[in-house]
Amino acid sequence: RSVAVPDKVQRLVALGPGAMRLVAYLGAADRVVGIEEFERRMSRDVYERPYASTLSEAFRELPVVGAGGPGVLPDFEQLLMCRPDLIVAVSMEPSQLDNIQAKTGVPAVYLSYGALGVWRDEARRSLALLGELLGEGQRAAAINAYLAAAEEDLKERTETLEASERPAAYFGGISYKGAHGLTSTEAGYPPARLARVRNLADSLETTGHFFIDKEQILLWNPDFIFIDTGSRSILDDDFQKNGEFYRLLKAAESGQVFSVLPYNYYNTNIELALLNAYFIGKCVYPEQFSDVDIEEKAREIMAVFLGVRPEQEIPAYRTLRFPATGPVEW
Repeated sequence: RSVAVPDKVQRLVALGPGAMRLVAYLGAADRVVGIEEFERRMSRDVYERPYASTLSEAFRELPVVGAGGPGVLPDFEQLLMCRPDLIVAVSMEPSQLDNIQAKTGVPAVYLSYGALGVWRDEARRSLALLGELLGEGQRAAAINAYLAAAEEDLKERTETLEASERPAAYFGGISYKGAHGLTSTEAGYPPARLARVRNLADSLETTGHFFIDKEQILLWNPDFIFIDTGSRSILDDDFQKNGEFYRLLKAAESGQVFSVLPYNYYNTNIELALLNAYFIGKCVYPEQFSDVDIEEKAREIMAVFLGVRPEQEIPAYRTLRFPATGPVEW
């Protein structure tokens, strides 16, 4: 599509899963003049969507232009009342953007994260394009460069390890269109792939997110287990009913069950996927990651992506324990 956009964009609306995140990465949240109901309702979920930490109280009071969600069209009347200079959208078809543009007279630009994952080429290009549109090209380039350097750093730490030196890990409780229990897993789990950790789900003939039988987890009896904190309440309930199952796991007995933050929440939290990779690498390959302090790494990553250095305690990256009595110790 060929879209004519103004030289300076001062008034912006971001539609669809992850569009607002890309705007926040570029430090342009203060230019947003209308928001989706989903963004308003979830604007304080700092550790499920870290970009929420960049959103002011004024952001939460902005007019709502639609419900939000993949492919959900906005309320055209509300959108027009916001008088945006530019609309950017993720998870919408080009025909939908043409429709929005025709009915509002406002240029509407397509952005994409690519297939669900960490940082596909489409996402790099989309961030660069958005940076150009908003006059934040240098910041977009800096984020892309940082991520490329981090990916190379992760690769170099473990690339010389033989297959026999790579312990098996299971990644459970994966958040995908909502929270799930331990049997929710993912083949090609991006943080594991970045850290070059052997993901047991990759051994099955499937791709992406899926559910697995508990018996299969016992058969695998993995050396390491990583659990998405998005599933905490579901796992807590299941442990109360099936505590013996958890205590049978080798990883639970050896203290090798850990919590990680959900990297998917209204599309991909790029910064959390990267932070998860460093934590997973440090747990599985302590020698290769001995110089990595996870709290400091979190501050570094958040500063690059969001311009903030979180000081509050991170509700993850801990050892989980399954006692004979009482709840899970997170």
